[in-house]
Amino acid sequence: MKHNISGILFDVGGVLVNMSGVPLMAKLLGTEPKHEELHALWLTSPSVVAHETGKIDAETFAAGVVSDLNLPVSSEHFLQNFSDWPNELLRGAIEVLKEIPDSYLVAALSNTSAIHWDKIQVMGLADHFHQTFLSHKIGFLKPDEQAFHTAIEGMELPPSEILFFDDGMRNIDAAGKLGMNAHLVKNPDEVRGVLKEYDVL
Repeated sequence: MKHNISGILFDVGGVLVNMSGVPLMAKLLGTEPKHEELHALWLTSPSVVAHETGKIDAETFAAGVVSDLNLPVSSEHFLQNFSDWPNELLRGAIEVLKEIPDSYLVAALSNTSAIHWDKIQVMGLADHFHQTFLSHKIGFLKPDEQAFHTAIEGMELPPSEILFFDDGMRNIDAAGKLGMNAHLVKNPDEVRGVLKEYDVL
């Protein structure tokens, strides 16, 4: 089957960057470290949504999250912990981005905060994207349809020509409904496997 792919759109945390947020939040909440359940709970906090869409500063966010989710730590402790969530590139992250031929538009669509993106930029990842659609800049969080529409419009490609990678099933479902070729992946090796399936590599 011939795939007509022109653009590749990446989630960042959990796909290219290791995020320690799930185990740390599970510990604070006294629950199992299950990605989908914790992500859904995370987004129930109005402070999380406000911060990751660029509406409130980090200190206000931290105080709000501690209150919203009834966390057993101070807001200062939480913010220090939160800033360290993106802790390293996953093995092969830069390499797989470098392998993608120049003929493809490579972009990122990430639910992220300014604090986290600053850390990710220091890792050298941002240099390998032609475009970035970051929730704290665009004002929308996945799986909100508008987050995907912003990326589609920015890439100036039909959804059917975009290959999308994410580690969250709700985001994969949302992208698929809009016509993207959406794949659930957990690391760069899985990304590479899908890229080969689509004859990108």
